[in-house]
Amino acid sequence: MTTTESLPEGWTKLVELRGGREVLLRPEKAPDLEMIWEMYSTLSEESLRHLPIPFTRERVESWIENLDYDRVMPILALIKEDDETERAVASATLSFSPIQAFRHKTEFGITVHDDYQNLGLGTAMTRHMIEIAQAKGLKKISLTVVTENRRAIRVYEKCGFKVEGRLEKDHYNYVIGDYGDDYIMALLL
Repeated sequence: MTTTESLPEGWTKLVELRGGREVLLRPEKAPDLEMIWEMYSTLSEESLRHLPIPFTRERVESWIENLDYDRVMPILALIKEDDETERAVASATLSFSPIQAFRHKTEFGITVHDDYQNLGLGTAMTRHMIEIAQAKGLKKISLTVVTENRRAIRVYEKCGFKVEGRLEKDHYNYVIGDYGDDYIMALLL
């Protein structure tokens, strides 16, 4: 079920990457399924090392089937290819708890395709998601990041996040076949 009643102003934004390429940030929609699956299914093994939960086709389909902007705010980063075809190159989400005691905070997640890493997209999307959280009156954004994902940690720190704790052997990493540690990071708004 898709609900749009709570879509705040400012969900859509055009950002410029290093090198001058423009990327459109906008809400994810049901017709985006194939584009989203293409992005996740073509991530490199290096990127997958930093994502402890596999991105299966079924998992991506369930996101689209259960799209509810009041529960999860999914934003895509889209570029136009040379033939004017849109391509998803990153995805970010803010997830909300239905429990009143936790409605002041949100859980953040982001994935940037290998082809668009190191161009400022992760930073631009993170800042955009912070703006959305602020517009909704939230007080805290938290995230979990694999401790070896130094690039992502630098982006989060640049955007004001701080490490709140380390969770040892918190996930099983299916790419390396071993358990890995995570940091819990947060930004107080």
